[in-house]
Amino acid sequence: MKLRTALLLLATLADKADIRCHSCYKLPVLGCVDRKSCRLEPGQQCLTTHAYIGKMWVFSRLDCGTPGEPCKPAVNQTNQKGGLTYNTTCCSQDNCNSPAPRPTPALTLVFLTSLAGLGLWLLH
Repeated sequence: MKLRTALLLLATLADKADIRCHSCYKLPVLGCVDRKSCRLEPGQQCLTTHAYIGKMWVFSRLDCGTPGEPCKPAVNQTNQKGGLTYNTTCCSQDNCNSPAPRPTPALTLVFLTSLAGLGLWLLH
């Protein structure tokens, strides 16, 4: 009986030690850029930070908390220099900070083409 309890405890600890989080910068239209996965360190949480200017969403950051930069939940935290407002949420389950699905290639192509056209127009 003691062996079974010890094995169950080890299995539970092994599961918690292999929690993964999504890691990327999420931008309007483009979605997650530089999409990766990170393994959560013991005692840490996955984080998702959304940045806004006023009520307009500007970008999001998804990542693993670390001992040097642990996840700290925050609502309407304002950066005085940039005028951005941040909301941060924390979670500790596997892939709990899931990003939105990848944008369709056609939508990305339209956005990049429009951006290039705007750049050419500004140069004239």
